[in-house]
Parts: sequence; structure tokens; C-alpha cells
Amino acid sequence: MDKKIKKKYPYLGKISETEGHIVSTFQHSSPWKTANTAFYWMNFEYPLYHRHTDWEFQIILNDCLVHYINGQETMLYTGTACLVGPRDQHALLYPNRKKNQFQGLSLIARDEYVKKVLDLYSPTLYERVLNAPQARIFTLHPSYLEELTNTCLEIQSVNNQSTPYAEEQCNVVFQFLLLQFLMQWQSTSSPPNELANFIRSLNNPQLSHEEVKALQSALPYSYSQLTRLFKKHTNCTITQYINNVKLQYAKELLGTTNMTMLMITNELHFESISHFNHLFKKQFNVTPMQYRRKSRSIL
Repeated sequence: MDKKIKKKYPYLGKISETEGHIVSTFQHSSPWKTANTAFYWMNFEYPLYHRHTDWEFQIILNDCLVHYINGQETMLYTGTACLVGPRDQHALLYPNRKKNQFQGLSLIARDEYVKKVLDLYSPTLYERVLNAPQARIFTLHPSYLEELTNTCLEIQSVNNQSTPYAEEQCNVVFQFLLLQFLMQWQSTSSPPNELANFIRSLNNPQLSHEEVKALQSALPYSYSQLTRLFKKHTNCTITQYINNVKLQYAKELLGTTNMTMLMITNELHFESISHFNHLFKKQFNVTPMQYRRKSRSIL
């Protein structure tokens, strides 16, 4: 353990990267021993480094908590959640030893159940989530925190908590949290909002060159920044993207209308008929006229 961390949290307990940490099983953590999912309320710190054989969503309902996981120190605030996996080692601590209004919720699920759910999305997703290099932290909307709390209170109030209803509700809650995590975790490489809006605008095949320049000038990027970001998120240049949109629409016009080559060229703001013909043949390996004859012979 880092000396600074040890000095800051002398009560953290002994940390070992391989052995010596506490292992908590699903049977140990769950109030419902035979279920696939379960939950319990968190209102205390756990300053001992430990790991689980199961998966655990830790959700901060109020105040904050220091989460020390796999050598990383992260502050979890109200509305944040962290997905902890079977290979993770972690400890939960109050910041500066302040035991104020902290309230949390932990939803746990068996490893085999989580794998089964993730396999429905992709056969490689389980391994990717399991081996994520950083803490799996995401945020929840305040309205959902209230709904989540009320749902868990309702489950808890069921006379016989081992009924299928209780487990079914826990499964629904856990899967919803898993979906929220996946949506935020997999969107980390999504383009910034300004760039995303720009890309959506380019999906209009009737944009002129001047209109594209106006859209570019409205962005908070230099031209070099824009081209670099655009290539990163679309894997092509701006010109290639625009031409692809226009050419795909040109195919539709050729196959479904009687518009002449000149009309299509003007409609989609190509430089000339010869330029349109050149780009079309390069993209589809046939000339526009050849494509039109072929598409109509099929009808």
C-alpha cells in the first residue's frame, strides 16, 4: 500500500495484492441464500481490504464515501454507483473519519448469473467488464435513486422475502442497474455533444459546401482539432463522410426517380456531373447510369 494512503487511513487494515484479504461469498453477504440477486442497506464503513466471489453494485444514496479499489482511491458522492467484480479488492471508508449522514445500498448477484445476463448482449462482454482496468463508476438520476429506494423498501416489506416476487424484483433492479452501467461505460468513447450534433447535421445529403463551412465555423474547435476529432470518432475524413451520405442518397434517387444526372448533381451539390460520376464509380464500382439500368431491370 502507498505510504501516503497508509498515513491517511491508518485504520484501513493490512492490504495484500495476492493473499491475506478477506473473501466474502454470496452466501455470506446475501439475506436470501438461494437467490441469484439480493440487496442490503449500507450505513457503515468497511475499512478492511476484501473481495467478493460475486458482483456488487454499491450505490451512494446520501453523503459520500471513499472507495479504495485495486489501488485507486475514488470519492463516491450521492447519485454515484460502482460495480465491483469478483477480482476486485476494495475497502469503504468515511472521508476524514466523518460519520455524518451516509446512506448506501448494495445489490449483489452471483457471478454465474451476471455472466448469463451479459452473454445475452455479447459473448465477449463478460470478460471485458470483468477485466476493466479502471473502477466501474457511473451516475444515477436523483429521481431513480428515490424510485430505487422505494422499490427496495417494498421488497423488504414482503412478508416472506424468499418468495419468487422478491427475487424477481431484485433481478429487475439489478439488470436495470447493469444496463445503466453499460450505457455509460460504453459511451466513454462517444464524441462530445458539439461534435455529435455536427455529425448528425452532415447526414443531410442536400447540404451545400457553404452550409458545411458555416456548421464548422460554429464549432469550438480549430480546423486541425476538428479533423483530428472527426477522424477519431468516425474513422474517416469530413469530406469522405459527406460524400458517402450524398452518394447513398444518389443511389436512392437513381433507383426510384426519373431525375437526370444534372438534376441529381445540382440537388446534392456536387461540383459537376463528371465529378459525380467519378465519385459514384469509385464508391460502387459502376457508373450512375449503369446502376440505374441495373436497378430498374430488377424491378
